[in-house]
Amino acid sequence: MNRFPGPTARSFLWIGLTALALGLFIDITKDLLEGEVNFIDQSILLAVGRIRVPWLTVAAVDVTALGSITLILLFSAFALIALLMLHDRAGALQLLFAIAGAELWTAITKNTFDRPRPEVISHLVAVSGYSYPSGHSLIAAAAYTTLAILACHYVHSARARILVLSMAGSIIVLVALSRVYLGVHYPTDVASGIALGSAWACVLAGVFALRRASKPST
Repeated sequence: MNRFPGPTARSFLWIGLTALALGLFIDITKDLLEGEVNFIDQSILLAVGRIRVPWLTVAAVDVTALGSITLILLFSAFALIALLMLHDRAGALQLLFAIAGAELWTAITKNTFDRPRPEVISHLVAVSGYSYPSGHSLIAAAAYTTLAILACHYVHSARARILVLSMAGSIIVLVALSRVYLGVHYPTDVASGIALGSAWACVLAGVFALRRASKPST
């Protein structure tokens, strides 16, 4: 087989994954509002502060850039060109919604919860705005998950698809870890960002799978 399961079956899979990711975001947010995560957040940051070394700091600064809107827009622009050359307008639209929606969700949630940035350890990069959830983690999760899903439509083997998804997952996790290492986010900030960004990518995957299922075959 060189295709995913049918679009309808895929849409139910993505909806299920959306529910799981969104449920995780809600659970983390509930614990945050109830003050149940403060101790573990601060303890982890203090432990991170003790393992900082120059070479790891350089690596963290480089890795965190993979979650910046500048690089994500650049990667997405190349992907959009490729999708349009493949006449995959639905895929191009899905990617645009993923990026734009992730930016919107970041703005809404940060201004809703207005959690201050951590002050437990020093910040190793300049930041502004609120801390919860991590914008880098949210946007990276939405963008790289969507890029991996779209890439898998053009990959013929299950092993290659697993590799593509694993690479996307690794980038997302590394970006999240870099934000904690740099002292600009609490662990719950990045966990919630990944959860919400993944939920957004999955719901879009489900919607566009249904769109493909309803489209008459030619």
